[in-house]
Amino acid sequence: MGRVEKYFEAYIERIRPAFEGMDRETAHAVASALLGFKFGLYGNAVTRADTALEQLAAAAMPQALLAALRILRTRAADLKSAVIVSASLPDFAPEDREYLAMDLPADLIEDAPTYTLDNALLLLYAVGLIASPDDEQALDEHRGFPLQILGSYRKPLDL
Repeated sequence: MGRVEKYFEAYIERIRPAFEGMDRETAHAVASALLGFKFGLYGNAVTRADTALEQLAAAAMPQALLAALRILRTRAADLKSAVIVSASLPDFAPEDREYLAMDLPADLIEDAPTYTLDNALLLLYAVGLIASPDDEQALDEHRGFPLQILGSYRKPLDL
C-alpha cells in the first residue's frame, strides 16, 4: 500500500465515527451524487445532492457534509450549463476543517476552487464508503478516483 492510499485510509478511519450512523437512504444519495458527478451525469448529481441535502436538513451530521454537497451541487450545475470555471463555489467553514482530507496552509494551495472541490469530493467519497453499504462495491471499483485527487497534492501533503 502506497503512502497516498495509507493517508486516505487514515482519513476514512478518522471521520468514520461522525458518519457511520447515517441513514442508509441518505448515504446512498450522497454516494449517488458523487458517482453521478464522476461519470459526468451532472443533472443526476444535482438531483441526488438535492435529495441528500433535504434528507440531512433534520439530521445531526457535521455541517462539513452539507457544505461538500453544496460544493458538488454548484460545480455539477455549472458543468451541466457548460460553465467552464465555477467562480463562486460555496466554501467550508473553519469548523469543518476536521472533516476534510486536506488542510493545507493558504500559501500551498495553487487553485482555491479546485482545492475546495477536491476536498468536497474526498469527503463525499469517504462518507459514501462509510455509511452506504449498497454503494460499497461501486465506490471500491472507483477507488482510483480519490487516490488520484490526493496524488495531485502529494508534494504539499508531503506524501
